[in-house]
Amino acid sequence: RPMSDNPGIMGEAYFVGKRQLLEWVNDFLGLNYTKVEQMASGAAHCQILDAIFPGKVPLSKVHFDAKYDYDFVKNYKVLQGVFDKMNVDKRVPVQRLIKAKYQDNLEFFQWMKNFFDVRYSGDEYDAVGRRNAALRKQGKKVPKSSKASSRAEGKTGSSASRKPAKSSTGTRTRTNSGPRSSGDAEKRLRAKDKEIGELTTHVEEMKGHIELLEKERTFYYTKLRNIEILLQDIEEDNDLKKSVLDILYQTDEGFEAPEEGEEPEEA
Repeated sequence: RPMSDNPGIMGEAYFVGKRQLLEWVNDFLGLNYTKVEQMASGAAHCQILDAIFPGKVPLSKVHFDAKYDYDFVKNYKVLQGVFDKMNVDKRVPVQRLIKAKYQDNLEFFQWMKNFFDVRYSGDEYDAVGRRNAALRKQGKKVPKSSKASSRAEGKTGSSASRKPAKSSTGTRTRTNSGPRSSGDAEKRLRAKDKEIGELTTHVEEMKGHIELLEKERTFYYTKLRNIEILLQDIEEDNDLKKSVLDILYQTDEGFEAPEEGEEPEEA
């Protein structure tokens, strides 16, 4: 029996911001993505499924260096094939995702994160090793790990180069207060710029959440309004009509409906 893992538009996954999602996928898969739109290739999604369903994803068919939409389509074909094979009731919106539009890819990214949280066993997953093995099978060059190289540089760097400079008399060299003050000011300015950037990103994420909530509110309000109009057009009264209208007009405790003629305040 197919299993539905769709959290719906109000699922917790849809309240995870792009920054948290990117940090998670970069950390888990050893990537260096800076934009949600980079998920459009589908390669990272295939690896997420590889972690959830070990041995079920043919990673040798995944184009990890995909740059064009026809390669994106091939990756999503692999992804959909795994969903079907594992009886997961999910249709991948391929034509929307390959356009690399922010909102479409964010929503699917959030769905995948929810699916991962629900289905991942927690076993150790060597993402870089799995990816490199697939690249070797494809006869492609395996890229050097930027993280590994940076760690190596940190270990091989001279310890003396990290010590404060000393004068010939064995005392630390001094600098005048002017440059030091200027350097401190630049550091504070960079810290403020970073803080402003993070706050701006957070605001953009909140705008995206609000837009989704407004879409949902309009969607359900329209449906309820159509039901109300349909019932009002029915001239004869019956128990079903009365029961449905009672539900439509029912209010929560403490809620005061606007008096007749008074326009409700907009949220």
